[in-house]
Amino acid sequence: MINPNRDKVDKDFLNFMNSEGIHPPGDLSNKILDYVKKDLNPSHTIVFGKLLAVQAFIGFLTLLFCPQFNLSLTNNYELFHYFHHKFGESICMVICGSIFVGSGALLAAYILKAGEIRKIRASRFLYYFSITSIALTAFLLLGADVYLNLAIFWFIGAYIGGLVLFEVNQIIRKEVFSY
Repeated sequence: MINPNRDKVDKDFLNFMNSEGIHPPGDLSNKILDYVKKDLNPSHTIVFGKLLAVQAFIGFLTLLFCPQFNLSLTNNYELFHYFHHKFGESICMVICGSIFVGSGALLAAYILKAGEIRKIRASRFLYYFSITSIALTAFLLLGADVYLNLAIFWFIGAYIGGLVLFEVNQIIRKEVFSY
């Protein structure tokens, strides 16, 4: 089937290719280039700040139903007692750490922009080591009952939970959302 508009499209295309065009002002071009550069390659400080803010928010929410080191916002210890009695003290701390940091990683994978996700992914071991260390330090400063033998298991669970859930969500985000 012959397209009657084909000649017009070809003619318009040739006119476009042969035109000199209008160039935007240099400062506008630079602003656009800077914006794109920052969007594609954000600074580690900004990305870490956003990740820390997401973790702080989600960490606060998890303290409503899952105490960490006997620190609870609601004195609701049912989930903690279930894990403690079902799996023992060490595994309970691994699970608690995984819930605390992993839930933040879960949300961060959906909230942050693609460039920020790439930045985290490039240094994910350092990012989640830092987030886990800051969380543990915050518990100490808030007066939680942190004992070294339990803190080690909590740290391992939090660190690995954050890394694993972040990676799993990357796969889901890529497959489901074609991102």
